[in-house]
Amino acid sequence: MAKFPLNDILSAIDQGGRDIWDLLDDEQKKDVKFFLLNRYVSSVKSSKREVQEHYVLATNEYFNKHFYSLGKHPKLLWQLLCVCGYETKQDYFHEWIGFKKKKADNKKMKFLECYFPDAKDSDLEVLAAINSIKDLKKLAIDSGWSDKDIEKYF
Repeated sequence: MAKFPLNDILSAIDQGGRDIWDLLDDEQKKDVKFFLLNRYVSSVKSSKREVQEHYVLATNEYFNKHFYSLGKHPKLLWQLLCVCGYETKQDYFHEWIGFKKKKADNKKMKFLECYFPDAKDSDLEVLAAINSIKDLKKLAIDSGWSDKDIEKYF
């Protein structure tokens, strides 16, 4: 059979097509990327707020909660996604919501992102606000950074 396009996958989920998994061949089953579908299914464009809330809450409750523990059971993951469909059995537009990227907009933020790579953006912003460039240079010197490395940031 042919590829299983994303629009058809999302439509099957909206329609509650739990039995469709058995009709797919191996190539089509490979086209189903559950991690990406998680993000698509949870966001829906609708004029009704309850529809949007339903998709977010149902996806979190039924699918997200067990995603990693059920990774070896794709049919079950498919069925859980189909349970997330709204009871009107109509197709909705599911938009992609991308991941947030860290943004370094000034010298202090760039340095702090390098110095604390695992820190949250909000924490780095607070550190940048309460420390001067002079303080951050001193921190780099005290940490053993070379003058060449310090010059990259200040």
